[in-house]
Amino acid sequence: MSKSRLPRVKLPLRRPPNSPLPDSRLRRLAAAIAEILRTRDSNPQWEDSLADVLPPDEDIAPVVARLPNPDYALTFFSWARRRPFKDLPDAASYSELLRLLARFRCFEESQLVLETMITEGKTPTHDAFSTLIGSYARSGLQDKALSAYSTMRELLSSLPNVPDCNSLLRLLVKSGRLETAQQVYDEMLNRDGCADNFSTGIMVKGLCMQGRMEDARKLMDRWGHGCVPDVVFYNMLIDGYINCGNVKMGHTLLREMLLKGFLPTLSTFGSIINGFCKKGDFGKIDTIMTEMKARGLNPSVRIYNNIIDARCKHGSIIEAKAVLKKMIVSGCQPDVITYNILISGYCRCRRVGEAENLLRGAIGRSLIPTKLSYTPLIHGYCQEGSFGLASSLLTEMFEMGQKPDLITHGALIHGLVVAGDIHEALSVKEKMEERGMVPDAAIYNTLLNGFFKKSMLPSARKLLADMLDQNVILDEFVCATLIDGFSRNGDLESASKIFHFMGEKGVGRCTVVYNALIKGYTKAGMMSEAVICISRMKKEGYLPDAFTYSTIIDGYVRQCDMDGALRMFGDMAKHKYNPNIVVYSTLINGFCKSGDLDGATSLFREMQSHGLVPNVVTYSILIGGFCKMRKIVSAAALFEEMLRSKCFPNNFTFRYLVEGLLGYRHDIDSLPVKVEFSMTEMFKNMISDGWYYKTAAYNAIIFCLCKHHMLRAALDVRDQMLKQGCFPDSVTVLFLLHVICAQGKSRECKNILSFDFEQKEAEVVHKYMSLLDRNLNEGKPSEASCTLQSLFDVNCASQILTA
Repeated sequence: MSKSRLPRVKLPLRRPPNSPLPDSRLRRLAAAIAEILRTRDSNPQWEDSLADVLPPDEDIAPVVARLPNPDYALTFFSWARRRPFKDLPDAASYSELLRLLARFRCFEESQLVLETMITEGKTPTHDAFSTLIGSYARSGLQDKALSAYSTMRELLSSLPNVPDCNSLLRLLVKSGRLETAQQVYDEMLNRDGCADNFSTGIMVKGLCMQGRMEDARKLMDRWGHGCVPDVVFYNMLIDGYINCGNVKMGHTLLREMLLKGFLPTLSTFGSIINGFCKKGDFGKIDTIMTEMKARGLNPSVRIYNNIIDARCKHGSIIEAKAVLKKMIVSGCQPDVITYNILISGYCRCRRVGEAENLLRGAIGRSLIPTKLSYTPLIHGYCQEGSFGLASSLLTEMFEMGQKPDLITHGALIHGLVVAGDIHEALSVKEKMEERGMVPDAAIYNTLLNGFFKKSMLPSARKLLADMLDQNVILDEFVCATLIDGFSRNGDLESASKIFHFMGEKGVGRCTVVYNALIKGYTKAGMMSEAVICISRMKKEGYLPDAFTYSTIIDGYVRQCDMDGALRMFGDMAKHKYNPNIVVYSTLINGFCKSGDLDGATSLFREMQSHGLVPNVVTYSILIGGFCKMRKIVSAAALFEEMLRSKCFPNNFTFRYLVEGLLGYRHDIDSLPVKVEFSMTEMFKNMISDGWYYKTAAYNAIIFCLCKHHMLRAALDVRDQMLKQGCFPDSVTVLFLLHVICAQGKSRECKNILSFDFEQKEAEVVHKYMSLLDRNLNEGKPSEASCTLQSLFDVNCASQILTA
């Protein structure tokens, strides 16, 4: 064989033309013996019958080889060993028996025969060993195959036949034992005629599966520079590079193929297109598709499906639908997978109605929908709250002969529970059981969670009993739900029982489970038990996480035990856990409750120094603390900082500020004003100008929000004013108009604001116009001031005409 080429595919061995046909006498003899063995149960003299037909000096090896099944062969062989022939069965007879047993995969008997031969010093023939190894390999028994392979090499110094060697290689590669496969392959190469293209292909495919692409390429280099791989090898390598994400190298190999004169197949182009689909490079995909068609290759449905799937995953639903149309026009008929991909894509984009239209289109094409056709639709309708449509589709699945699985039912049950319709969810579960399906732990977990959220403890207990009756195993997730649910509803005794049950049954009590119980203890004020829980979880090898620490810290804060909270905060840092925004907010709240605003402020600044950005809760807690301690200037300064950070305040923030400002309503002169053009200065000015206290407070907050261009928040405060019986006035409108104009929405102002003013308000509002223009517009009249002035002029003229 030329060393410059890959091993060639071997043709089946053929009998030479001058070789005699099998001896007809042997065939007749084997048939006669088989007939005697077939009727031996009804023929007590069957052994004598065998002796009559088998000459004493007959070689039994060819007879064994021609018997039709292992049972006859073993019975005949056992009889032959007891007969007084010239010798016990020889190595050839044993080998034929071993070979027949291996062909029929009677491995226990094969092993016994092999061991007997070795004990008696008889060596199996090459073909017997090879057949045994091949049968082991094709049956997936890799250890036995390797053991027989090793024994063959030791006894015969040879390897199995090429097809049997290839079966062993294929099994080793499939099992991930590539190094062992490489050793077998190398031994095959070292013996001329023991490897072929299939052998090399198996190894190339195995290396590609493990991402060892360079090793796969080197396999073709070991036969020299003249080695010319064929299309099959190129396809394997291209597919390997694509699966590794190296689309560029796969594309380069395609060009190399073309330069060497090989014609790419549909599989070649399909792999390249699949690679570009994963990258989302649709320009390259169009180029490859054009090249395919130019070479007379029509894209398969699989290729179109990959392109449609890629379009859907990259959010191009319209383009995906366009590919479907092109596919049909080109004569390639979509299959149910095509429609399933599109249905899933449309459902992900919340276009469930259009997705169902696709389902109807598939049925109209006589395609049979599968579970993957219905499940995304059911899940999508549940997310929309259209549970009637979801239930109808579930019924339709049965009518179409598709049995919904646990995932499909689970999607509907989960959607109903999330929507708060726990009774309908339970009804779906009961219908499942009527159809012979047993809900799994995940479905029970969803239902239990729904019952606990609605504080329906008796229903939860009944469902738990039903779960145990159905022999559904309580996993750690269900147990965590039970512990959390019972704890949340004040039943710590039941939560503790579930916890101990887990220990007794060997169910893993992970950190999530411990956290659920700790949360229950802290909520009940049982801090000692919560701390003991942490010690126990550490002993079991589970480390507290950020949630554990934040829960314990929150518990101490609820008990006004700041020492305990700070001790746990220090322990958290000791275990290398960086406190998150929740932990800091909880501690800041604790300091504020205890009146330690210096501690709260210090912790707030420490949090910022660690790169954590305060959220609306953190800001509101500290602002509330300042307001309660009559430190309105500090509260106002923090509010300004909050707005500069683009953190949108909430109703709690506004309520704290209003209460803080109103705290000075009986002693307005004592209200300190340290910053000009601030919220406190605006409040003080308005009170001095005769404004009602609460209206002035709301206007001062609106002013601050408008100064920072937070229109939506300012409008929310205006709505709160109305709910509190405070009517917006001309100054409220001025402040809001300022931010509306600043955002370029002056034409929309009449849709947002009401301009029904009295003429007497004009004089007062002019003062605040000037104040805004001086501080925000360099003293020049702003668009807001001009707009409001024109509105006053119109109102004034209208009132004169009316008079």
